[in-house]
Amino acid sequence: MIPKRRMSRFTDEEVEILKANPFTSKVDHRHIWFTLEFQNIFLSRYEAGDTAIEIFTTLGYDVSILGPNRVYGFPRRLYDRLGSGRELIEYNGTSKAPEPINVDYNTMPSQQAVSSMQRELTYLRQQVEFLKKITELDKEQK
Repeated sequence: MIPKRRMSRFTDEEVEILKANPFTSKVDHRHIWFTLEFQNIFLSRYEAGDTAIEIFTTLGYDVSILGPNRVYGFPRRLYDRLGSGRELIEYNGTSKAPEPINVDYNTMPSQQAVSSMQRELTYLRQQVEFLKKITELDKEQK
């Protein structure tokens, strides 16, 4: 069990500890962003049956620093992101996710290829729905 944190902000010392982990992309006093590698490792291990606490701990994070909301909410946020058709991204200073790129699915492991295809399909469906709405609005204006 993870002890509850009094507040959601990280102290200066905690920020430094979190920055030292190679799986931390960026951290400030309120947020932590994880590398794409961490997100992929987390997903594969979580789907294999490991708990969120086990994964964070074995990858070098102190779960008492992160707190229960971040630890237990992380898999939900990942699955929400994937379920909405958005790609997993590493923090790069912007919040806009890149569009899917042409990928050779034959070079990927089958599980990863299926997952990538599902994300791309969801993304393309969203684009089609958006185009339909734009077309309908354009027709209504004429």
